[in-house]
Amino acid sequence: MKIVDVRIHVLPAEWKEWVIIRVETEKGIIGYGEGTLDYRTASVVGAIQECAEILVGKSAIGIERHWNTLYRSFISRGGPVEMSALAAFDMALWDIAGKAAGLPVHRLLGGPFRDSVRVYLNQWYRNAKSPEELAEMAQAAVARGATALKWYPLRFIPMTEQVHLLSQPDLKRAVREVEMVRDAVGPDVELAVDLACRLDRTTAIQFCHAVEPYNLVWVEEPIGPENTDVMHEITRATRVRTATGERLSSRWDFRTLIEKQACGYIQPDVAHVGGITEFRKIAAMAEAYMIGVSPHNPLGPVANAASVQVSAALPNITLLEAYEDDVPPIRKQITIEGPSLVGDSYTVPDAPGLGISLDHSALERLSVGTLGHRKGRSGMS
Repeated sequence: MKIVDVRIHVLPAEWKEWVIIRVETEKGIIGYGEGTLDYRTASVVGAIQECAEILVGKSAIGIERHWNTLYRSFISRGGPVEMSALAAFDMALWDIAGKAAGLPVHRLLGGPFRDSVRVYLNQWYRNAKSPEELAEMAQAAVARGATALKWYPLRFIPMTEQVHLLSQPDLKRAVREVEMVRDAVGPDVELAVDLACRLDRTTAIQFCHAVEPYNLVWVEEPIGPENTDVMHEITRATRVRTATGERLSSRWDFRTLIEKQACGYIQPDVAHVGGITEFRKIAAMAEAYMIGVSPHNPLGPVANAASVQVSAALPNITLLEAYEDDVPPIRKQITIEGPSLVGDSYTVPDAPGLGISLDHSALERLSVGTLGHRKGRSGMS
Protein backbone atom coordinates (compact mmCIF):
# COMPACT_ATOMS: atom_id res chain seq x y z
CA MET A 1 0.00 0.00 0.00
CA LYS A 2 2.04 2.93 -1.31
CA ILE A 3 1.79 6.58 -0.32
CA VAL A 4 0.75 8.49 -3.44
CA ASP A 5 0.14 12.04 -2.21
CA VAL A 6 0.50 14.34 0.77
CA ARG A 7 -1.84 17.31 1.13
CA ILE A 8 -0.93 20.10 3.55
CA HIS A 9 -3.65 22.40 4.90
CA VAL A 10 -2.90 25.59 6.84
CA LEU A 11 -5.99 26.67 8.76
CA PRO A 12 -6.46 30.10 10.39
CA ALA A 13 -7.55 28.98 13.85
CA GLU A 14 -7.83 31.53 16.62
CA TRP A 15 -4.49 32.15 18.43
CA LYS A 16 -2.46 29.97 16.04
CA GLU A 17 -2.53 28.43 12.57
CA TRP A 18 -3.18 24.71 12.42
CA VAL A 19 -1.05 22.61 10.07
CA ILE A 20 -2.96 19.46 9.10
CA ILE A 21 -1.81 16.90 6.55
CA ARG A 22 -3.69 14.27 4.59
CA VAL A 23 -1.58 11.29 3.52
CA GLU A 24 -3.25 9.43 0.63
CA THR A 25 -2.53 5.83 -0.33
CA GLU A 26 -3.04 3.91 -3.55
CA LYS A 27 -5.80 1.86 -1.88
CA GLY A 28 -7.78 4.97 -1.01
CA ILE A 29 -7.05 4.90 2.73
CA ILE A 30 -6.36 8.41 4.02
CA GLY A 31 -4.38 9.19 7.15
CA TYR A 32 -4.57 12.50 8.98
CA GLY A 33 -1.72 14.12 10.88
CA GLU A 34 -1.01 17.46 12.52
CA GLY A 35 2.21 19.42 12.93
CA THR A 36 0.93 22.70 14.34
CA LEU A 37 3.73 24.74 15.91
CA ASP A 38 3.02 28.20 17.30
CA TYR A 39 4.40 31.00 15.10
CA ARG A 40 6.46 28.57 13.00
CA THR A 41 3.93 27.61 10.33
CA ALA A 42 6.07 28.32 7.27
CA SER A 43 9.02 26.46 8.77
CA VAL A 44 6.95 23.38 9.59
CA VAL A 45 5.30 23.37 6.16
CA GLY A 46 8.75 23.42 4.57
CA ALA A 47 9.90 20.53 6.75
CA ILE A 48 6.75 18.55 5.90
CA GLN A 49 7.46 19.04 2.18
CA GLU A 50 11.00 17.73 2.70
CA CYS A 51 9.65 14.68 4.52
CA ALA A 52 7.10 14.12 1.73
CA GLU A 53 9.98 13.97 -0.77
CA ILE A 54 11.23 10.94 1.16
CA LEU A 55 7.95 9.12 1.82
CA VAL A 56 5.83 9.56 -1.32
CA GLY A 57 6.11 6.38 -3.38
CA LYS A 58 7.02 4.23 -0.38
CA SER A 59 4.83 1.75 1.49
CA ALA A 60 2.65 3.17 4.24
CA ILE A 61 3.48 0.12 6.37
CA GLY A 62 6.45 0.22 8.77
CA ILE A 63 5.92 3.16 11.11
CA GLU A 64 9.05 2.66 13.21
CA ARG A 65 11.20 2.34 10.07
CA HIS A 66 9.72 5.48 8.55
CA TRP A 67 10.15 7.39 11.83
CA ASN A 68 13.84 6.55 11.97
CA THR A 69 14.30 7.29 8.26
CA LEU A 70 12.81 10.76 8.62
CA TYR A 71 14.65 11.48 11.87
CA ARG A 72 18.04 10.35 10.57
CA SER A 73 17.76 11.75 7.05
CA PHE A 74 18.89 15.19 8.21
CA ILE A 75 22.33 15.88 9.65
CA SER A 76 20.86 18.47 12.05
CA ARG A 77 18.42 16.25 13.91
CA GLY A 78 15.59 17.11 16.26
CA GLY A 79 14.27 20.47 17.30
CA PRO A 80 10.67 21.69 17.33
CA VAL A 81 10.29 22.27 13.58
CA GLU A 82 11.58 18.91 12.37
CA MET A 83 9.90 16.97 15.16
CA SER A 84 6.54 18.65 14.51
CA ALA A 85 6.78 17.74 10.83
CA LEU A 86 7.76 14.20 11.76
CA ALA A 87 4.82 14.08 14.20
CA ALA A 88 2.36 14.93 11.42
CA PHE A 89 3.53 11.97 9.33
CA ASP A 90 3.72 9.63 12.31
CA MET A 91 0.10 10.35 13.28
CA ALA A 92 -1.02 9.89 9.68
CA LEU A 93 0.78 6.53 9.40
CA TRP A 94 -0.79 5.29 12.65
CA ASP A 95 -4.17 6.46 11.32
CA ILE A 96 -3.62 4.49 8.11
CA ALA A 97 -2.44 1.40 10.03
CA GLY A 98 -5.53 1.47 12.23
CA LYS A 99 -7.88 1.92 9.29
CA ALA A 100 -6.18 -0.89 7.36
CA ALA A 101 -6.53 -3.21 10.37
CA GLY A 102 -10.04 -2.04 11.25
CA LEU A 103 -8.87 -1.10 14.77
CA PRO A 104 -8.51 2.11 16.76
CA VAL A 105 -4.91 3.17 17.38
CA HIS A 106 -5.18 2.56 21.13
CA ARG A 107 -5.82 -1.12 20.36
CA LEU A 108 -2.66 -1.24 18.25
CA LEU A 109 -0.81 0.23 21.24
CA GLY A 110 -2.08 -2.53 23.54
CA GLY A 111 -5.06 -0.69 25.00
CA PRO A 112 -7.46 0.34 26.11
CA PHE A 113 -5.93 0.88 29.54
CA ARG A 114 -8.92 3.12 30.34
CA ASP A 115 -12.35 3.59 28.77
CA SER A 116 -12.42 7.38 29.16
CA VAL A 117 -9.75 10.05 29.34
CA ARG A 118 -10.21 12.68 32.03
CA VAL A 119 -9.19 16.22 31.13
CA TYR A 120 -8.31 19.53 32.66
CA LEU A 121 -9.97 22.43 30.90
CA ASN A 122 -8.00 25.32 29.39
CA GLN A 123 -9.31 28.57 27.85
CA TRP A 124 -12.39 28.61 30.11
CA TYR A 125 -11.23 32.01 31.45
CA ARG A 126 -11.13 33.91 28.14
CA ASN A 127 -11.53 37.69 28.44
CA ALA A 128 -11.69 37.72 32.25
CA LYS A 129 -10.76 41.26 33.26
CA SER A 130 -10.60 40.86 37.04
CA PRO A 131 -10.13 38.15 39.68
CA GLU A 132 -13.86 38.41 40.37
CA GLU A 133 -14.75 37.67 36.73
CA LEU A 134 -12.23 34.84 36.70
CA ALA A 135 -13.86 33.26 39.74
CA GLU A 136 -17.30 33.52 38.12
CA MET A 137 -16.01 31.88 34.94
CA ALA A 138 -14.46 29.08 36.98
CA GLN A 139 -17.83 28.40 38.61
CA ALA A 140 -19.48 28.38 35.17
CA ALA A 141 -16.92 25.90 33.80
CA VAL A 142 -17.53 23.58 36.75
CA ALA A 143 -21.28 23.88 36.19
CA ARG A 144 -20.68 22.68 32.60
CA GLY A 145 -18.96 19.55 33.93
CA ALA A 146 -15.29 20.43 34.40
CA THR A 147 -13.56 18.90 37.41
CA ALA A 148 -10.05 20.27 36.70
CA LEU A 149 -9.08 23.76 35.50
CA LYS A 150 -5.89 25.52 34.44
CA TRP A 151 -5.14 29.18 33.78
CA TYR A 152 -2.33 31.76 33.62
CA PRO A 153 -2.18 34.02 36.70
CA LEU A 154 0.69 36.06 35.16
CA ARG A 155 -1.09 36.69 31.85
CA PHE A 156 -0.89 40.45 32.46
CA ILE A 157 2.90 40.21 31.92
CA PRO A 158 4.05 40.06 28.24
CA MET A 159 4.80 36.52 27.08
CA THR A 160 8.29 37.50 25.91
CA GLU A 161 9.30 39.09 29.22
CA GLN A 162 11.25 37.11 31.81
CA VAL A 163 10.69 38.37 35.34
CA HIS A 164 13.68 38.37 37.67
CA LEU A 165 11.80 40.31 40.33
CA LEU A 166 8.02 40.01 40.59
CA SER A 167 6.79 43.11 42.39
CA GLN A 168 4.84 42.57 45.59
CA PRO A 169 1.60 43.99 44.06
CA ASP A 170 1.95 41.64 41.04
CA LEU A 171 2.71 38.65 43.27
CA LYS A 172 -0.27 39.45 45.49
CA ARG A 173 -2.52 39.84 42.45
CA ALA A 174 -1.51 36.44 41.06
CA VAL A 175 -1.87 34.68 44.42
CA ARG A 176 -5.20 36.42 45.02
CA GLU A 177 -6.48 34.93 41.75
CA VAL A 178 -5.54 31.46 42.94
CA GLU A 179 -7.25 32.07 46.27
CA MET A 180 -10.43 33.41 44.68
CA VAL A 181 -10.74 30.58 42.15
CA ARG A 182 -10.20 28.01 44.91
CA ASP A 183 -12.87 29.66 47.05
CA ALA A 184 -15.25 29.80 44.05
CA VAL A 185 -15.02 26.13 43.05
CA GLY A 186 -14.46 24.53 46.42
CA PRO A 187 -11.90 21.97 47.61
CA ASP A 188 -12.73 19.08 45.25
CA VAL A 189 -12.02 20.70 41.86
CA GLU A 190 -8.42 20.23 40.78
CA LEU A 191 -6.64 23.47 39.90
CA ALA A 192 -3.38 24.10 38.05
CA VAL A 193 -1.62 27.28 37.02
CA ASP A 194 0.78 27.90 34.15
CA LEU A 195 3.55 30.48 34.57
CA ALA A 196 4.65 30.09 30.92
CA CYS A 197 8.40 30.31 31.67
CA ARG A 198 8.12 33.87 33.00
CA LEU A 199 10.11 33.62 36.25
CA ASP A 200 13.63 33.04 37.50
CA ARG A 201 14.56 30.51 40.19
CA THR A 202 14.02 32.64 43.30
CA THR A 203 10.84 34.32 42.11
CA ALA A 204 9.38 30.96 41.08
CA ILE A 205 10.08 29.52 44.53
CA GLN A 206 8.45 32.56 46.16
CA PHE A 207 5.33 32.07 44.03
CA CYS A 208 5.16 28.34 44.75
CA HIS A 209 5.45 28.92 48.48
CA ALA A 210 2.71 31.56 48.34
CA VAL A 211 0.20 29.23 46.63
CA GLU A 212 0.92 26.14 48.74
CA PRO A 213 -2.23 26.62 50.89
CA TYR A 214 -4.52 26.27 47.85
CA ASN A 215 -3.73 22.63 47.01
CA LEU A 216 -2.82 23.03 43.33
CA VAL A 217 -2.32 19.94 41.18
CA TRP A 218 0.74 21.64 39.73
CA VAL A 219 2.57 24.85 38.91
CA GLU A 220 3.48 24.59 35.24
CA GLU A 221 6.63 25.91 33.57
CA PRO A 222 7.86 28.25 36.31
CA ILE A 223 11.03 28.61 34.22
CA GLY A 224 12.05 27.75 30.68
CA PRO A 225 13.38 24.33 29.65
CA GLU A 226 16.97 25.47 29.17
CA ASN A 227 18.26 24.57 32.65
CA THR A 228 17.16 21.29 34.22
CA ASP A 229 19.23 21.90 37.35
CA VAL A 230 17.29 25.06 38.16
CA MET A 231 13.99 23.26 37.56
CA HIS A 232 15.18 20.55 39.93
CA GLU A 233 15.97 23.16 42.61
CA ILE A 234 12.50 24.70 42.31
CA THR A 235 10.84 21.29 42.54
CA ARG A 236 12.78 20.38 45.67
CA ALA A 237 12.14 23.77 47.32
CA THR A 238 8.34 23.56 47.40
CA ARG A 239 5.51 21.22 48.39
CA VAL A 240 3.66 22.16 45.20
CA ARG A 241 4.11 19.68 42.35
CA THR A 242 5.76 21.18 39.27
CA ALA A 243 5.11 20.30 35.63
CA THR A 244 6.99 20.99 32.42
CA GLY A 245 7.91 19.57 29.02
CA GLU A 246 5.66 21.09 26.35
CA ARG A 247 8.66 22.80 24.72
CA LEU A 248 10.78 19.65 24.55
CA SER A 249 10.99 17.69 21.31
CA SER A 250 12.21 14.13 21.89
CA ARG A 251 13.12 11.40 24.38
CA TRP A 252 16.66 12.78 24.37
CA ASP A 253 15.36 16.18 25.50
CA PHE A 254 13.32 14.55 28.28
CA ARG A 255 16.04 12.17 29.46
CA THR A 256 17.83 14.46 31.93
CA LEU A 257 14.58 15.97 33.21
CA ILE A 258 13.24 12.50 33.99
CA GLU A 259 16.47 11.02 35.36
CA LYS A 260 16.92 13.93 37.77
CA GLN A 261 13.21 13.78 38.69
CA ALA A 262 13.24 17.51 38.19
CA CYS A 263 9.45 17.84 38.04
CA GLY A 264 6.32 16.12 39.26
CA TYR A 265 4.65 15.71 35.87
CA ILE A 266 6.01 15.76 32.34
CA GLN A 267 3.93 17.33 29.57
CA PRO A 268 5.00 16.08 26.13
CA ASP A 269 2.92 17.21 23.15
CA VAL A 270 2.21 14.46 20.63
CA ALA A 271 2.43 17.03 17.82
CA HIS A 272 5.83 18.34 18.95
CA VAL A 273 7.74 15.21 19.99
CA GLY A 274 7.62 13.29 16.75
CA GLY A 275 4.14 11.82 17.14
CA ILE A 276 2.70 8.74 18.80
CA THR A 277 5.81 6.62 18.26
CA GLU A 278 8.06 8.94 20.26
CA PHE A 279 5.40 9.95 22.78
CA ARG A 280 4.96 6.42 24.09
CA LYS A 281 8.74 6.02 24.51
CA ILE A 282 8.90 9.22 26.55
CA ALA A 283 5.96 8.05 28.68
CA ALA A 284 7.69 4.70 29.28
CA MET A 285 10.85 6.48 30.44
CA ALA A 286 8.77 8.53 32.89
CA GLU A 287 6.98 5.40 34.15
CA ALA A 288 10.32 3.88 35.15
CA TYR A 289 10.83 6.87 37.49
CA MET A 290 7.20 6.89 38.71
CA ILE A 291 6.50 10.23 37.03
CA GLY A 292 3.04 10.96 35.68
CA VAL A 293 2.32 12.27 32.18
CA SER A 294 -0.16 15.06 31.52
CA PRO A 295 -0.11 15.61 27.74
CA HIS A 296 0.11 19.15 26.40
CA ASN A 297 -2.81 19.39 23.97
CA PRO A 298 -3.90 22.90 22.90
CA LEU A 299 -3.81 22.39 19.14
CA GLY A 300 -6.19 21.23 16.40
CA PRO A 301 -8.57 18.28 16.13
CA VAL A 302 -6.08 15.76 14.71
CA ALA A 303 -3.52 16.33 17.46
CA ASN A 304 -6.36 16.10 19.95
CA ALA A 305 -7.52 12.76 18.49
CA ALA A 306 -3.95 11.40 18.66
CA SER A 307 -3.63 12.60 22.27
CA VAL A 308 -6.84 10.79 23.22
CA GLN A 309 -5.56 7.57 21.63
CA VAL A 310 -2.23 7.55 23.49
CA SER A 311 -3.93 8.67 26.72
CA ALA A 312 -6.32 5.72 26.43
CA ALA A 313 -3.49 3.22 26.04
CA LEU A 314 -0.69 4.31 28.39
CA PRO A 315 -0.81 3.58 32.14
CA ASN A 316 0.84 6.68 33.61
CA ILE A 317 -1.34 9.30 31.91
CA THR A 318 -3.03 11.53 34.49
CA LEU A 319 -4.95 14.46 32.99
CA LEU A 320 -5.16 15.46 29.32
CA GLU A 321 -5.30 19.14 28.42
CA ALA A 322 -8.48 20.04 26.52
CA TYR A 323 -10.49 22.87 25.03
CA GLU A 324 -14.24 22.63 24.77
CA ASP A 325 -15.52 21.27 21.45
CA ASP A 326 -16.37 24.68 19.97
CA VAL A 327 -13.09 26.40 20.95
CA PRO A 328 -12.05 27.79 18.56
CA PRO A 329 -15.12 27.69 16.28
CA ILE A 330 -13.20 26.36 13.26
CA ARG A 331 -12.77 23.06 15.13
CA LYS A 332 -16.41 22.14 14.54
CA GLN A 333 -16.40 23.52 10.99
CA ILE A 334 -13.84 20.98 9.76
CA THR A 335 -14.64 17.97 11.95
CA ILE A 336 -17.27 15.44 10.87
CA GLU A 337 -16.54 12.91 13.59
CA GLY A 338 -14.02 12.78 16.40
CA PRO A 339 -13.54 12.59 20.15
CA SER A 340 -16.19 14.63 21.94
CA LEU A 341 -15.79 16.09 25.40
CA VAL A 342 -18.61 14.99 27.72
CA GLY A 343 -18.42 16.48 31.20
CA ASP A 344 -14.83 16.08 32.31
CA SER A 345 -13.76 13.28 29.94
CA TYR A 346 -13.37 12.02 26.40
CA THR A 347 -14.95 8.67 25.71
CA VAL A 348 -12.35 6.57 23.94
CA PRO A 349 -13.41 6.16 20.27
CA ASP A 350 -13.91 2.72 18.77
CA ALA A 351 -13.61 3.94 15.16
CA PRO A 352 -10.56 2.65 13.23
CA GLY A 353 -7.38 4.73 13.21
CA LEU A 354 -7.28 7.97 15.15
CA GLY A 355 -11.05 8.01 15.37
CA ILE A 356 -11.45 11.28 13.50
CA SER A 357 -13.02 12.20 10.17
CA LEU A 358 -12.52 15.62 8.58
CA ASP A 359 -14.58 17.48 5.99
CA HIS A 360 -12.30 17.67 2.93
CA SER A 361 -14.34 20.40 1.28
CA ALA A 362 -14.20 22.50 4.45
CA LEU A 363 -10.44 21.93 4.67
CA GLU A 364 -10.02 23.19 1.12
CA ARG A 365 -12.39 26.12 1.61
CA LEU A 366 -11.03 27.34 4.94
CA SER A 367 -7.31 26.75 4.32
CA VAL A 368 -5.17 29.83 3.84
CA GLY A 369 -2.82 27.54 1.92
CA THR A 370 -3.17 24.04 0.48
CA LEU A 371 -0.12 22.22 -0.83
CA GLY A 372 0.13 18.86 -2.53
CA HIS A 373 3.06 16.57 -3.13
CA ARG A 374 3.14 13.64 -5.54
CA LYS A 375 6.31 12.33 -7.08
CA GLY A 376 7.31 14.95 -9.61
CA ARG A 377 4.84 17.58 -8.37
CA SER A 378 5.19 19.93 -5.44
CA GLY A 379 3.61 23.30 -4.84
CA MET A 380 0.49 25.33 -4.19
CA SER A 381 -2.75 24.12 -5.70
